[in-house]
Amino acid sequence: MNHLEEVKEDLWGYLAAAGRPVVLYGTGNGADKILDQLIIRSIPVSGVFASSGFVRDRSFRDMKVETYEALKERFPDMIVLVCFGTSLPDVLGNIDRIAKECEVYAPDVPVYGNNLFDTAFYTAHKEELGMVRDMLEDDISRDTFDRVISYKLTGNYTLLRPCERDSDEIGRLLDLPERARYIDLGAYNGDTALLYSKIFPQISSIIAVEPDKRNFRKLSETARSFFPSDVTDPSSIRREKVSISCIRALVSDHEGTTFVPRNKGKGVHETESSENGEELTAVSLVTLLQDQKADLIKLDVEGNEMKALEGGRDILLRDKPDLIVSCYHRSEDLFTLPLFLKSLVPEYRVFMRHHPHLLCWETEYILTRR
Repeated sequence: MNHLEEVKEDLWGYLAAAGRPVVLYGTGNGADKILDQLIIRSIPVSGVFASSGFVRDRSFRDMKVETYEALKERFPDMIVLVCFGTSLPDVLGNIDRIAKECEVYAPDVPVYGNNLFDTAFYTAHKEELGMVRDMLEDDISRDTFDRVISYKLTGNYTLLRPCERDSDEIGRLLDLPERARYIDLGAYNGDTALLYSKIFPQISSIIAVEPDKRNFRKLSETARSFFPSDVTDPSSIRREKVSISCIRALVSDHEGTTFVPRNKGKGVHETESSENGEELTAVSLVTLLQDQKADLIKLDVEGNEMKALEGGRDILLRDKPDLIVSCYHRSEDLFTLPLFLKSLVPEYRVFMRHHPHLLCWETEYILTRR
């Protein structure tokens, strides 16, 4: 199943040619992006619906938010576009129920950046994508890579299900040394700090960095609850042999002040404009670690992955740490991130894994020298 061998018509071309009613499921940031792409291609939208309990008396982009049942009665042959990502079983079950009655797609639009992964983008970067596929270490990685590309082009989210893997598999790919130091970039509410300290009991210290104010508060609460200590400084909390330091900052390729959008939607990412932006401290991996050795670094930094890696170049060359790098925020992340890292540390072995989720969120590259 090597989808690099043949380019198929993308979802947008299919919708333009179908001549059937198109309706949106969802009203969030994803729906805005999908609707914008449909407008660019002069593909009309016949309506929008929300899950039960979220309909209420409201509108989205001048369209009344309706129920699925109302739209299905009015447009029996409608095509449904899912406009959000989820891993909730009840929501996934509802989508599968709808898919038994309608054609359902989940268009891939970038979380950040303006590069849509359509046929034109795929064709322009086929060489780089081929280079990445050739460097992948195992059949699971290659199958995942192929399915991600095919999904991005077609919007057929069911293509991702056969390659879903649980997070415990990371423990089978990586072999950390004793008293390992784990750097959690984009620590969110502390969930990955807890997960990886369980998967890798040899972790003895964690540096957790999170830029979002609300998430950082939850991260600090997680640290206090699961890594308790009698020390009074909440930024350095111990649990048995594991210490965790929580830092509110945005990891980038420079130091000092940066700006993030106030109306940021999902996650916190760096913007080049200070207009209507919120000030935040930017820090590089070099400054963050200084003389501390990194054994494992996870990057899930909302489209800032390349800047974070470039800013950590000296650390990557010095420590050659194991890496878990999210590759779904920007369309180009699929090839720019592994190509950069492989050029920097040629001995890295590169794997790809996708964890259960509608859309190709929770997709990552795993790199190790072991």
